[in-house]
Amino acid sequence: MWHSVATVNPFRMPPEALLQLLDPIEGLEFHEEQHRYSYNGKWINTSPTTVLSYDMEPYAKKKIEETKHIWYPRGSCLHLCLEHYLLGSAELNPGEYAEWWNPLRDCWLWKDAIVMGVELRLVDPKASIAGSTDFLIRTAKGSVVLGDLKTCETERATKNRKPADEQLGAYLKMLNANYPQVHVDRCVTVVAGPGLCRVIPSEPDDCYAKWETALERYQANQDLLGF
Repeated sequence: MWHSVATVNPFRMPPEALLQLLDPIEGLEFHEEQHRYSYNGKWINTSPTTVLSYDMEPYAKKKIEETKHIWYPRGSCLHLCLEHYLLGSAELNPGEYAEWWNPLRDCWLWKDAIVMGVELRLVDPKASIAGSTDFLIRTAKGSVVLGDLKTCETERATKNRKPADEQLGAYLKMLNANYPQVHVDRCVTVVAGPGLCRVIPSEPDDCYAKWETALERYQANQDLLGF
């Protein structure tokens, strides 16, 4: 388990200088108990994760459920640690996940970056899809980067992890619709593993196209089922 500590960490980002957070989307809410989004008082039907996993092989789904006790607490801890770090909040003690957290915290991507969004909630009302992107930053060189964090159990899995292009494409589409003033230069998948951290860059246009393909496939299946 992890908890907040009151110590000052030399890697902690100063919030006054590096925070330029986008305003939240009015009317969009996340309900923890139901684990669902609502927009302007109406429930949102689905999420990028659901769209991308509906046709997953039964064996893969079973494997995910069987190992949830391993990946879920690890992912929750590291996402929360990153959120606190980027926002300059109280440093969290990652406990047993320190081997994952230290290289993630020290990743070059965060150095002198301006934070535009952390767990930024996004919505596509027409498709009734909502989700939260892990981070949106402007790097020290001025590039706007949309990112998703993934965690892996082993070094080998970390090195072999593929980019989350379709998921990033979903966030990109919703970001474009709700924040047209923001131009994303690069999408990245940040992969945290024991003792290492990888940053996998992707072209925004490629991510967008992959999401559109996945969404069309999902919607066609829903039509066949009569939804």
